[in-house]
Amino acid sequence: MGAMRRAPLVAVVGAITVSLAGAVPAEAAVTWRTAAEPPLKPASRLVDVSATGPADAWAVGYQDNAYGRIPVQPAALVRWNGRTWSESLLPAPFDSPEAVSAVDPSNVWAVGQDDRQSPYAARWDGTAWQGIAAADQGRFSDVAARNGKPLIVGARRAGGALVMEWDGQRLREVVVPGSDRWSGGLQAVATAPAGAAFAVGSWHVDDAGYPEPLIVQRTGGTWRVATLPKVQSARLTGVHARSATDAWAVGTIEYDSSRPKPLIMHWDGVSWQRVAAPTESANLWAVGGDPAGNLWVTGSNPTEPYGVSYPGSLFLRYQGKKWSVVYGPKVRADNPFWAADPFLSAVENIPGTSAFWGVGTVSDPAKDHVALVERIG
Repeated sequence: MGAMRRAPLVAVVGAITVSLAGAVPAEAAVTWRTAAEPPLKPASRLVDVSATGPADAWAVGYQDNAYGRIPVQPAALVRWNGRTWSESLLPAPFDSPEAVSAVDPSNVWAVGQDDRQSPYAARWDGTAWQGIAAADQGRFSDVAARNGKPLIVGARRAGGALVMEWDGQRLREVVVPGSDRWSGGLQAVATAPAGAAFAVGSWHVDDAGYPEPLIVQRTGGTWRVATLPKVQSARLTGVHARSATDAWAVGTIEYDSSRPKPLIMHWDGVSWQRVAAPTESANLWAVGGDPAGNLWVTGSNPTEPYGVSYPGSLFLRYQGKKWSVVYGPKVRADNPFWAADPFLSAVENIPGTSAFWGVGTVSDPAKDHVALVERIG
C-alpha cells in the first residue's frame, strides 16, 4: 500500500564511493538487511507488501518478464509464514498486480489489471482467492482494506482520479467533487482509525504539460480535494496516515530529470504543508510508519557522476521529529563490479513490532532483475 507502481528501475554499478556536495550525512548502513530473494522466475519484481503480524505477510508483483517472452503466469504472489517466503498463486485472470492490503490472515485484498488490462480485484478469505467484479473504468493502483470498508484508487481511462469502495457486496464508485476537473490519477491510498482516508497522485491543472500533486481525502466523513502548496512538475506516489490529524505524503519534483528533488508533505488536521527533506536530490516512492510515529521512506539516488557510486539504496528516516538519510546494503557487495543498489517499491510496518518490510527488485548480471525482500528490526 502506498507505493509507486511500475516505477523505472534503478541499478547502480561502480567501485568508488565519494561524498556528495550538499548531502546530509547518512547514518551507518547497518540497519536494513536483505531478507530473501523469493523463488520467482526472472525478470521479477515485487511492487507492494502488507503484513498482519510477525508471522504473516503478503507481497505481490510480477515474474517471468524477460525481454521477448510472453509469460504464462506473470502475476507474482509470495507469503511470509514467520520463517520463509514461499510462492502462492493469484486467480488466473490476474495479469498485473499493483497492490496488496492484509487485514488479517483470512482477509487479504489484491488489486491491479487482468489479462485484458481491465481493472481487477480479488479477496483471500483464508481458503481461496475470489475475484471481485469491477466496471472497466480505468486502472487500479492501490488498495487499503483496514480501518473500515476497503478502498481502491487509480485513474479513469478518460483521465481523472478514481476512488472505489467495497460495500460488502460490490465495488461502488465514490464521488469526490472536483477530482475529475483535470486529467490525472491516484497512485496510493492510506486509511486511519475513525474513517479517515487519504489518496495521493497527480493531475494536470489548467491542462498544463506538467503535473502537480493531487490529494483527495475523507476527514469528518466527507470526501474532498485537498488544498495544497503550489508545486509544479511534481507527483506524489506514497502516503501513510497515522490518524485523521497526522498523515504524510511523499513524491518527487522534476522526476524525469537527472537531478530529481524529493517532495514531502504533512497533514496536521488543518492543512497540508511542505516539509524540508534531508537530501537535495532523490526520487521518493513509498512511505510507511509505526504507531509511535516513526517513518521510513523508500527512494532512489539521482543519476551518479561517472566513476561515483552511492553507498547503497536510499532511505529517509523520521524519528524523534527529525529526518535523516539512511543507506541500505548493496547486493553482491563482495564484487565491486556487480554490486548493485536494490530498488524498493514499498515499505510496511510489521504490526505489533517496530520492524519493517521493504520489497522491490535488484539488477542481477545473470538473471536481469530479481525480486527482493529487505527488513529492518
